[in-house]
Amino acid sequence: MNNGKCVEDAFWEKKPLHGRQVTSADVLRAYGMDTSSLRSGFFLQKLCLQNILHNHRKVPPDQVIQEFNRKPYRNKKYHLAILRFKEECCLKSMPLHGQQVAPEEVVKGFQATGATLELARFKAECCLKGLLLNGRQVTPDEVVRHFASSPKDKLGVARFKEQCCLRGLRLKGQLVTPGAVVNDFPNSPEGQLGIARFKAECCLRGLTLNGRLITPDEVIKAYPDNQEGILGIARFNEQCCLRGLSLNDQQVTPDAVVKGYQVARATLEPMRFKAECCLRDLPLNGQLVTPDVVVRGFQTANATIELARFKEQCWLKGLTLNGKRVTPEAVLKAFPDSPEARLAIARFKAECCLKGFTLQGRRVTPEAVLKAFPDSPEGRLGIVRFKAEYCLRGLPLNCQQITPDKVVADYQAAKATLELGHFKAQCCLRGLPLNGQLVTSGAVVKDFPESPEGRVAAARFKAECCLKGLALNGQQIIPDMVVRDFPDNSEGRLGRAHFKSECCLKGLLLNGLQITPDEVVKEFPDSQHGKLGIARFQEQCCLKGLPLNGQQVTPEAVVKDFPESPKGKLGIARFKAECCLRGLVLNGQQVKPDAVIKGYEQGGWLLEKAIFYSKLALNATELNGNYLDNKDVLAAFNEASGDHSSRKARYLMQRLKRSQCYDETNDAQDLLQEAWQILNHVPTKDDEQHQLQCMLQCMAMQHGLPINHQRVSAEQVLQSIKRLRRSFKNSRLHFFFLAQCHIARQSVHGRQIHRYQVLESLQSFPEGSKLRRALGCWFEHHSCEANIMDELLFQPESTVPGDGNRHSANRANTDGHDHKEQLPPRCREFSPKNNIGYGIRRQFGQ
Repeated sequence: MNNGKCVEDAFWEKKPLHGRQVTSADVLRAYGMDTSSLRSGFFLQKLCLQNILHNHRKVPPDQVIQEFNRKPYRNKKYHLAILRFKEECCLKSMPLHGQQVAPEEVVKGFQATGATLELARFKAECCLKGLLLNGRQVTPDEVVRHFASSPKDKLGVARFKEQCCLRGLRLKGQLVTPGAVVNDFPNSPEGQLGIARFKAECCLRGLTLNGRLITPDEVIKAYPDNQEGILGIARFNEQCCLRGLSLNDQQVTPDAVVKGYQVARATLEPMRFKAECCLRDLPLNGQLVTPDVVVRGFQTANATIELARFKEQCWLKGLTLNGKRVTPEAVLKAFPDSPEARLAIARFKAECCLKGFTLQGRRVTPEAVLKAFPDSPEGRLGIVRFKAEYCLRGLPLNCQQITPDKVVADYQAAKATLELGHFKAQCCLRGLPLNGQLVTSGAVVKDFPESPEGRVAAARFKAECCLKGLALNGQQIIPDMVVRDFPDNSEGRLGRAHFKSECCLKGLLLNGLQITPDEVVKEFPDSQHGKLGIARFQEQCCLKGLPLNGQQVTPEAVVKDFPESPKGKLGIARFKAECCLRGLVLNGQQVKPDAVIKGYEQGGWLLEKAIFYSKLALNATELNGNYLDNKDVLAAFNEASGDHSSRKARYLMQRLKRSQCYDETNDAQDLLQEAWQILNHVPTKDDEQHQLQCMLQCMAMQHGLPINHQRVSAEQVLQSIKRLRRSFKNSRLHFFFLAQCHIARQSVHGRQIHRYQVLESLQSFPEGSKLRRALGCWFEHHSCEANIMDELLFQPESTVPGDGNRHSANRANTDGHDHKEQLPPRCREFSPKNNIGYGIRRQFGQ
């Protein structure tokens, strides 16, 4: 047996024996003469679970069971080994004998062998993963009752209570406090390590212990002085480095993290950290980590799943490998054939589908995405998330619209409380009805779980409601309430800083006083996200003429303050584009359009380049001595990966508005028809594309232009608008149509649209909301002005850097731009952000 163990150790450590590398067959041969040990079975089990090939083939679960069943029975220990492996198969959705292992089968097996500890642990997993037992959910109280009073059982109870505390699950009707978790860990080496790990989680999440926050220095002291403790410290140091937390009053450097992993003799963790450094542009040993270095490291460690995920990130961020851009096909090929990889592949395909990317020359269909998700709790949750995105975008699935009610029911069935809260929040902010009624902000706040992540999400949602003027339980949300609700952890502090920056830029009062730019800058934490937030805020101060430290913010100062990260570099490129369009001087010179274009091309930001092209064309600005025409702009959009039909159509509509003369003899008719054809050729249209078609019909009606050689009547426009599903954006479109008909005295079905009918349409919006007040204000002051509708709908879009949203719901936000409503000066104090692409995560630091 000792000889077999030595051979296995050499296999895992990749050390040669007798002058050659050890293979899995060598290990099994070494164990083959031993009939009293289960080591050969455990070795095959490890190969199977880690998806490592044996004799150039995957190890199927049935082969592992067969090896454990090898005679003699070794004191019946093989029974427990088989049951534990079946438990792994059940939790990882790995089939045995061609069928999924049911939780009930695992429970019966543990009960038959008297394995009470294993039974309690498995029920804990079922509770946390939402697996049903005998058709019902396993409750936390039921799990605790199954643990006995042995030291191992006490440790199991403490670990389970830790998860209940971190997830906001209740025990005996009460939330589990951090103090109760610490008290439940036994006084043993395993218990001390568990306490240290839990304190690390509390520190990173901002949870209080005995009424006060845990400092990083306290966490380090809590770890025991053994190998696992040293590794725990190294992992915690990594988190401090990435989150900008200080240890001993000093920032943790990437070099210190790598050195800590070397002391802990960790192999895979340093490579994962180097991948993070590469993606975040953090230097190691004074140099940036290249993607090629990371790939070689993962290949050496045979970390196939990590390698595939890294290639996926390179593809998403436009990073090159071996001098070439990573293709979606290369990402898909890199994933191994394993349960974990199948889930990652499904998520990757979902990303390609939602962004309109092609795989092997074909668009990824939603049906292919649903089929790719495995039949596991994580896979089923992935399907619900994908359906939620389709619902928010207004995309049909299997030729049918996915209703918010269906998504909510699916999230409830999956016990995904945090995701349910996020989805309901988006329904509330977008005006999507649930059970035929608008979702109230109070219902959303109530649905967020009482976990650290839930409290941050609730605070971000209240911040959105405050900025949009939505009431909570019948009362307006004031900034003071929002600031108090953000928890005192890294996520909460960042969210509070972003909210204060919005209040400062919008002139909202906090504690009865204006928030100064200096106060906002001090609020941001000293982290990568905090530095990026400061730079973006200073950019707005520069563009709006707001002083910092008593001085105007110069463009040079803005560029200097953006961090050396991918998002920071993109921020600089966008700011230079803004300087170019506004004629601002940078380093004593005007920013030339070709310099902006070069920056976008070097960064691989082809969509940004296309957007800049469109702005140059709309502003009649020369590029290299020539004016851009429509073909140049549309070609630039086609060059960028993904489907940008909405952007192309919107550009042509803006171009049409600026053509000044709506005469069939000029370009107006061609622009209108081309925009219509672009939208018409989209195989599956989302909400925005349907809205744009309605706007085109409205423009055609207003100016007497035909579409497909046919005149468009007011009745046709109204019918198209009524076919749109209920939402704030669609209700706003209906309002503008009625207002335009009233202003132009355009009859519908032979009847004039009266003033009271226009005002009645505002009842579709929540009472007291900024959007409702802004639209009412516009109509009251401009009902006598003709031809105002296209001025409102197609003003040039101002751009603010952003990160997107958990439920992004619109491709218009994939570049992180916000689109601000253009209202008359007298109404601008009520100016609402357009729902398109207005992401919670960008504003409040998720």
